[in-house]
Amino acid sequence: MKKLFFLFILAVPFKTFAASCCGGGFSVPALILGDDKAQLTSTYSYANVSDDVLSDGRWLKRDDKNLTQTLKLEGALLLSESLQGGFGLPVLSKTAESTPASQGIGDIALYLGHETFPETSYSRWKPKGVTFIQINLPTSPSIYDFSAGNSNESRGKGFYSVGAGVALTKSWVTWDANFSAEIHRSFARAVNNEALGGTIELLPGWGSSQTVGLGWNYKDLRLGGSVVYFYEDAIESRGGTSSDGAMQRNFTASLSASYMLGQESALTASYSDQALLGDPTNSSLSKTINVSYQKRWPR
Repeated sequence: MKKLFFLFILAVPFKTFAASCCGGGFSVPALILGDDKAQLTSTYSYANVSDDVLSDGRWLKRDDKNLTQTLKLEGALLLSESLQGGFGLPVLSKTAESTPASQGIGDIALYLGHETFPETSYSRWKPKGVTFIQINLPTSPSIYDFSAGNSNESRGKGFYSVGAGVALTKSWVTWDANFSAEIHRSFARAVNNEALGGTIELLPGWGSSQTVGLGWNYKDLRLGGSVVYFYEDAIESRGGTSSDGAMQRNFTASLSASYMLGQESALTASYSDQALLGDPTNSSLSKTINVSYQKRWPR
């Protein structure tokens, strides 16, 4: 089952969709977890915002056909036997009723990964895993930018962020399990936005996400499910408009199917829903269809 280790990255919807107050989310990178020297992953996502949950817990049904289509390219390359580097480049198209459409690049991510937990000998319980650090760059407009008066123009979080985490996998004959966790910190910035009262300072904080997943394998087919928990500190604002903000929390449940196309590539389709589990707060909840293709180059 070692050849299927890498599929859990495709099967888990690490991308988290943030609330309208917060811009974008933070995502775990597509790491090399198998015996490969390089991989390239392309993912198409079709997301529909179905509900808004306010900071006081009230749910509001969305009927404005708020749709986001994303094409994301992620690459990873071994820099040494245990060190890898990679990137994530999303391109988004956003539409909604009575609002002009918007297209463009989202926030770019750069990362370094280390095979901190190699599989050197057989163990029934010890997982194989990679630790990583990641930098998110605010390369696209956010809701805080003057140009993003149209909410569809907001394609990113609007802050520099640095995060660190771990991704672990383990298999038993026809079953496999995975776990990932990351914590990140976003940095303050000043913006000049007339709609917000002029120049204000934005003070974001910490955030984190955790994922658990389980898969069943039969020959070249894998069926899986996962749950992702996402948390983000409140974003305070000081200046023309002052606010303490509100923290954000949501859960994402997903089902997926993956199929190996030979020994060096795979195709994955998944469906995720953020309105099924937990007690979300201050979040725009999406239902998302993902289709991913991954090409790998063995060592």
